Amino acid sequence: MFEYERLKKILEERGLTAYKVSKDTGIAQTSFSDWKKGKSKPSVEKIKILSDYLGVSLEYLLGGNEETGLDNNLKPISGFNSAEDAVKFILEQPMVAQFGGYDLEKMTDEEIIEFANDVAGMIELLGKKYKK
Repeated sequence: MFEYERLKKILEERGLTAYKVSKDTGIAQTSFSDWKKGKSKPSVEKIKILSDYLGVSLEYLLGGNEETGLDNNLKPISGFNSAEDAVKFILEQPMVAQFGGYDLEKMTDEEIIEFANDVAGMIELLGKKYKK
């Protein structure tokens, strides 16, 4: 979920105003106001623009760990044995939810577990690839 408080904190730390960010990124100032008030949520595209502009990770703006950008609540990836755990994991991944293209209602428990393990494996591989 988008963390407006983190965006606000970064803007304050860097002495940026919503007007300046709006001017530089093309994101309407009214959007910032709506996000702050909870009237709307930014699209993934807008969050990506903000993360690039501010030099922070998407994960940070989506509520991941403040220092690493990783979600503190994620369990180590060791594979899923139950469809319930697999569904919970899939639904907790913002990027997976945004891209969609799957229908958990039509998938068997085995397909759900395999899908969750594939997603977890890709995340793990990417983490290793970009580890600093």
